[in-house]
Amino acid sequence: MGIKDSQIQSNQSLDDGSKDNNDKTNPEKDNMKALKEFLLDIECLDPLAEWTRKFNLFDILKISRVEIRHSNMLAWLLNPNENHGLGDSILRGIIQLATTGTDDEVFENLLMDCGDFTVYREWHHIDILAVSDLRKFVLCIENKIDSGEHDNQLKRYQHQLEEAYPDYKKMLIYLSPDGYESSDPNNWTSIGYQEILYIVEKAKRRTKLLPESELLVTNYLDTIRRDIVGDDKLKKICAEIYAKHQKALDLIFENRPNKFTMVADILRAWAVQKSEEGTIEYVPDKSNNTYIRFKTKTMTEIIPDAQNAQSGWGTSNYYFYEIRNLNAGSEACIQFALSSKDIPDNLRVICEKINEHYPSRQQKENWQWRTHYSTKHVKIDEELDEAKIFSQLDKCFEEIVKFEEKLKKIFTHE
Repeated sequence: MGIKDSQIQSNQSLDDGSKDNNDKTNPEKDNMKALKEFLLDIECLDPLAEWTRKFNLFDILKISRVEIRHSNMLAWLLNPNENHGLGDSILRGIIQLATTGTDDEVFENLLMDCGDFTVYREWHHIDILAVSDLRKFVLCIENKIDSGEHDNQLKRYQHQLEEAYPDYKKMLIYLSPDGYESSDPNNWTSIGYQEILYIVEKAKRRTKLLPESELLVTNYLDTIRRDIVGDDKLKKICAEIYAKHQKALDLIFENRPNKFTMVADILRAWAVQKSEEGTIEYVPDKSNNTYIRFKTKTMTEIIPDAQNAQSGWGTSNYYFYEIRNLNAGSEACIQFALSSKDIPDNLRVICEKINEHYPSRQQKENWQWRTHYSTKHVKIDEELDEAKIFSQLDKCFEEIVKFEEKLKKIFTHE
């Protein structure tokens, strides 16, 4: 190979390498390519239809892993006098599963008539308690899905039961997704949701249920199988799809709508509406999903803009009202914030006067940011009812108006 040929090959290698490096440093292009490949192969999701196209009440109510709802459902199924149509079969199945001891004790439990049991929820904070005064028998279930034991609760519950039912036979069950052993295995029998699944399915097969009960029980079983113990077939299909389109699916997951972003959209919509009404001046280019910022005519009269300076926000105004999106979209409030960066002396005097009447936690002389007032925090529930959230924000704004009226009086009387 001649020198010229060698140089040409070397240059080609450099060009190829440069091209590769440019491709590697273009993540947006890579991301779009991954998403395009996923969309072209969208039929790969078809095997999931067996699970995604089914009606499931637990999905609609967003309670598929909410521990208290599973306890409510299980308590309903355990109650032999409820209208599910399964009689005492679930209660009897759990008692049979957890029965240990001598032959006499085993036979006594297996032959016990369970028709007179009363089922309680949250008796002294115990998840489920089934009591037969006739048989002097207590079944206690502590249900754990995504939480664990705390505050020595199992020993505390056992002590409470000993005091309330001193001469009753007690069966203590620690229920968890995988049947993990409790902190007190000598007294608490550990069972998993797989056993619950088996007991309920077995009882359902033996009974002709009314359509309403059939639907609810089937939904419950599907939820346990899919979201609590795990469906092996579903896991295998999902693993295959993920292995094939990992990058695209990661991107979709990272950018999926969640409560935080959906709440931010609602808070922003409220600010837009109020701005269009002339109540506030919404500033979108200084807002994000955590802080939705706006100004008011009254506060701008108290703290005027300074045209030849820039605040910490890069604006000529030195205050903002901020609608704060808190705790992953579970709470919100409106706060009044100040910036001191490049603040003119006349505005600094105003800020210090505000601090006299509404002291900030930040009391350093060379402060950069201060928050002098905040409305009460409002709770945002899972339904994300826009009208309700708007109403909550309206009440927060009423607090802001009162705050401004007090400030006006302070500066008017000087």
